[in-house]
Amino acid sequence: MTETRSAPADGCPVAHRTTEPVFDEAYFADPYPLYDQLRTAGPAHRVTAPDGSTVWLVTRYADVRQGLADQRLARHPKYNKGGYTGIPLPDDLRVILATTDPPHHTRLRSLINAAFTRRRIESLRPRVDEVVDGLLDAMADTEGTVDLVSALAAPLPITIICDLLGIPEDERGAFRAYTDNIVGTDPAGAAQGCRDMVAFLKRMIALKRTEPDDALITGLIDARDQDDRLTESEMVGMAFMILIGGYDTTLSMISSGALALLRDPERASQLRAYPELMPAAVEELLRFEAPVQNAIRRFATEDLVIGGVPIEAGSAVVLSIGSAGRDPEQYACPARMDFERDDTTHVSFGFGPHFCPGAQLGRMEVAVSLRQLLTRFPEMALADEALRYRPGFTFRELSTLPVVLGKQADR
Repeated sequence: MTETRSAPADGCPVAHRTTEPVFDEAYFADPYPLYDQLRTAGPAHRVTAPDGSTVWLVTRYADVRQGLADQRLARHPKYNKGGYTGIPLPDDLRVILATTDPPHHTRLRSLINAAFTRRRIESLRPRVDEVVDGLLDAMADTEGTVDLVSALAAPLPITIICDLLGIPEDERGAFRAYTDNIVGTDPAGAAQGCRDMVAFLKRMIALKRTEPDDALITGLIDARDQDDRLTESEMVGMAFMILIGGYDTTLSMISSGALALLRDPERASQLRAYPELMPAAVEELLRFEAPVQNAIRRFATEDLVIGGVPIEAGSAVVLSIGSAGRDPEQYACPARMDFERDDTTHVSFGFGPHFCPGAQLGRMEVAVSLRQLLTRFPEMALADEALRYRPGFTFRELSTLPVVLGKQADR
């Protein structure tokens, strides 16, 4: 790529130099300078992903949004002609919601939509409040530095999604280790994580067949055994998607949202003074720090054009949601948080047929966590320790978020 510079506007730091994209530790820690370079240089770029495969990376908001809804960009890897094999998945995960296309996807999606109705999500609010309150109580009793990831951002979504599925509390211990492997950059580790998770879910399904309840795994078993709307593999895959989708994205949203507020005390004070801004703040934080930075790869089913760039049939395409959220063509001064921004649209939960079915649950968990965190610990500040991010091309996720809580507010 050639060097490209653009002048700052309205105080936004947008001057930069473009280089060949490298997805290394610097990128994992702060991907936005690279996104700025790529958006300026062109709408789509052939790059080498961290797993060594070649993909077209699309970085501009309009193209990303259009691509998310374009059925010519299919999820099923059978359309790939570039030699990409992905991680070696267990048979039960060969065809899951995330890697299927209509009409198969439509059938599976109708079942998962029934599990995430607005009524069911709202019924979880008291439980979310209770869990957050308990986690913050435990934090308040901790001396010295507290890691917000292990103390709040990780245990909350694990608890809620396992409650939703009906996984017993004494069976939840290894869950985070499995998911950490699955969403990492090591293909062998991801494959092992998938195998471990499938074995775990099969054990849970066997348990629920003998001890049914009113939770989601039992509902999936009923759809399989009574209504014949799922195959056995589809049932395992559905539970897998609910677990992974309900955990990592929410962990990322809570920890990244807390970090953004710690770095911007003015915005944090604004939310304390005007708590009614929290819904808008959640949307802005989702735009500002998308939990899914790069969408699951898609494959062109025919020759097509993205942003004027020809893409050959069979090519792998990655739509960069993180870059889209910082596109100055879509958002005024995108590197600045603004809870009163006129344009609150974003694609952080996707767009089109693969829009995240658990979006409302994620929003609720983030809003409750950040509201209680800001209220309980008004003096909270970042600890004097280096931040660490997990290496990952899909998810942007803090490994730790060390903070000093300071004096607790009166309750």
